[in-house]
Amino acid sequence: MSTHRPPAVVHADDKTRAEILAVEERRRTALLAVDVPTLDALFDESLVHTHAPGVTHDKAQLLEHVATRQAYLDITRGPLTVRLIGEVAIMTGRILNRLDSPDGTERVIRGQVIQVLRRCEDGAWRFVSFQMTPDGEHVWPATDAERASLADTTIEQEG
Repeated sequence: MSTHRPPAVVHADDKTRAEILAVEERRRTALLAVDVPTLDALFDESLVHTHAPGVTHDKAQLLEHVATRQAYLDITRGPLTVRLIGEVAIMTGRILNRLDSPDGTERVIRGQVIQVLRRCEDGAWRFVSFQMTPDGEHVWPATDAERASLADTTIEQEG
């Protein structure tokens, strides 16, 4: 029987949390500026990125998508939770994306995001996974616990 114990899931300490949030801000800024070289540096070669409609891209496909579509007009994040399992960070929280559409209209997508980053050999944190679940229909009323947790996660659109 093995005595190896896998690392525990813990909330990130202040220093690591600040590092992860800075990487997320770099990602957000680079998407808005269509800064493909910065995104290339932030995304791990193993990246799996699933957009709100369910389209899934690897790193090369996502970089092409960003460069070609240039769709991001604004990205607003709500409070983010950062948990660690060893050298892997799992970040969860709300997002509001303002996006351009092929017909020139603007669309807004709100939802919940799960992002996974790993600390690489060079010490940098890189994204390995992104999954957005857009807000949808709620057929059951929120439980007391759900109402309490949602109170701190609402993102209001500015303007």
